[in-house]
Amino acid sequence: MPNTSAKPETQETFTEVLKSMQGMMSLNPTIMPQVEQFWRAQDRLLNEAEEYSRLWFQRRHEAARTAIETARETNSGDKIEPTKAMRQMAEWQRHSIERMVEDAREWFEMVSRCSKHVIETEAEAIGESMEATSKVSDKSKK
Repeated sequence: MPNTSAKPETQETFTEVLKSMQGMMSLNPTIMPQVEQFWRAQDRLLNEAEEYSRLWFQRRHEAARTAIETARETNSGDKIEPTKAMRQMAEWQRHSIERMVEDAREWFEMVSRCSKHVIETEAEAIGESMEATSKVSDKSKK
């Protein structure tokens, strides 16, 4: 049987921690641009990874489909022709290498775009933090 007496105590502690964090965050408006920057960048990175994955899976499906077609073609008929089979396999391998090159190209492009997103949102956040700091400073002067 679980100990239910610890549960309210844990909830109280958690609530106190949240309250203390809320106070810190509301007292320092210069933190919010950094928090928002993090989540904006995170959203963009997830979109980039999702698109890369979608295209990667398309190429894997194409590889599987064409492998099946190649296997059928090389094994069709009464007599297997080794030369024909080797040509078909070489053709399939050539296309597979092209798909892998495309994987690498898209990977590097995705990483580049992700870096750009992080840098841009960080620059925006720094600007917003500077504005917030200036406003807080102006208010404290008054």
